[in-house]
Amino acid sequence: MKKLSITLLTTLFLFLFIASSFAKFPCFWKDKKLVKEIGLSEKQVNTIQDISINIKKKMIKLRADIELKEVDLKEILDCDNPNEGKAVGLIKEIMKLKTDARIAKTKQMITIKKTLTSEQLEKLEEIKRERAMRKGSGPEGKGKAPPKQKMRRMKQ
Repeated sequence: MKKLSITLLTTLFLFLFIASSFAKFPCFWKDKKLVKEIGLSEKQVNTIQDISINIKKKMIKLRADIELKEVDLKEILDCDNPNEGKAVGLIKEIMKLKTDARIAKTKQMITIKKTLTSEQLEKLEEIKRERAMRKGSGPEGKGKAPPKQKMRRMKQ
């Protein structure tokens, strides 16, 4: 049980860490202006698109399997005398499916990162930071930038 918990936490942390790189640009390869700005080749775009389509199909199946198992679990738990063994077994199956989904998404992001050159990754991160600044979230996430009037006063 302890190994399972550690594995799940590690997987979650890794997923969140890698996912942050693509959080602002979930389908960045579809943005022709961004593709040009980063300098992606047609081969890179096709590779990323193929990876994304495959993972989307896999995620649909995993989400459906998870939902079905959750319905089964609810059915067991709604009984007057629920079977603890079956309930625990289903919870383990659900957690494995969720772990499989996170691993698949993580592998997708790693593969996409390997498809890009280091310069393209840097450019993507730079664009992400610029867009975050324009939206007012800033790199530190301290909220919106001050209104333009205050900016003018600060300059004077």
